[in-house]
Amino acid sequence: MPVLPQEDLQTFSSRAINNTVMIVAVNTGMLHWAENLLCSFKATTFDESNMVFWALDAHAKQVIEEKGLAAYHDPSLFATSTNENKQGNTASYNRMMRERPKFFMKILSAGLDILMIDADTIWWQNPFSIVPDSHDRPAVDIVYSTDAREFYQDHDAFRDVWRRGPFVPPICNGIFWMKSTTATISLWKDMLAIFETPWYKAFFRPKGFQDDQRGMDVLLNHGRAQVVAPFPEGIHEDQVPTAAISSSDAVLKVRLLDQTSIANGQLLMNRQSRYAENLAKLRKSGGDRIAAHFNWDTTVVSKEDGAKELGLVLLDENGRCVN
Repeated sequence: MPVLPQEDLQTFSSRAINNTVMIVAVNTGMLHWAENLLCSFKATTFDESNMVFWALDAHAKQVIEEKGLAAYHDPSLFATSTNENKQGNTASYNRMMRERPKFFMKILSAGLDILMIDADTIWWQNPFSIVPDSHDRPAVDIVYSTDAREFYQDHDAFRDVWRRGPFVPPICNGIFWMKSTTATISLWKDMLAIFETPWYKAFFRPKGFQDDQRGMDVLLNHGRAQVVAPFPEGIHEDQVPTAAISSSDAVLKVRLLDQTSIANGQLLMNRQSRYAENLAKLRKSGGDRIAAHFNWDTTVVSKEDGAKELGLVLLDENGRCVN
């Protein structure tokens, strides 16, 4: 298994908080979203020095480091410098996503937990607010945001039309926390093995296994994962299926983030009225929004146009923070 060189390990470990390192993947074409992300942090308690940008191309690394921030670049991994998800995924985008298991295996194998944040997100609270504290960590292995197209209050999360199996609703790899364990490393190892299946055996790949997010959906739904409390609004304990494997020690404990607190783009863009209702309810109960992800269908509305429509662009025409 590939190992992080000592210098790179120091880059990550020196910025970890309670063993969790926050990582943001970015290439040159996504640098404007990284700037937008950094602007959003200014209204939170998060210190941007406690993060590492995973620069997918050398130029992005240079730009990030010129800002005085930490960056890591692995030239052995396939990547492009252009925004491959600007208006619909490209073949190059999917290929980049299939490289991700190699990176995650390196970090987790170094004994570090991962807080993974996509650059096209915006935060109203400290990202570490979604990380389990030391008391809670034994009860959870993975914390995932959701890619569900409907709020759980409006449909059965475990019968979602986009699901890859009965045990875990559709997850999103744009915002997640993952503990360093043998089982979590095996997830990425198994995924990489499937991605690297020779072309003449590709027919036998699991259905829908085209990138890291859908691959994770498939693997978690093979019976190795169990959704655990506290459950997000709209999911009740009696709805949650029991993992299929017999050894409870082998079951990955997956916590799902609340859809209003951590909103995906599909809900933001296509369920705006419902989101507003749920946000008002959340605030009435003493909670509030934490983050939003710009992952709506970009073949319909580009990221740039959609973010402007929703008032989520925090940069002026000169690239300076407006907040």
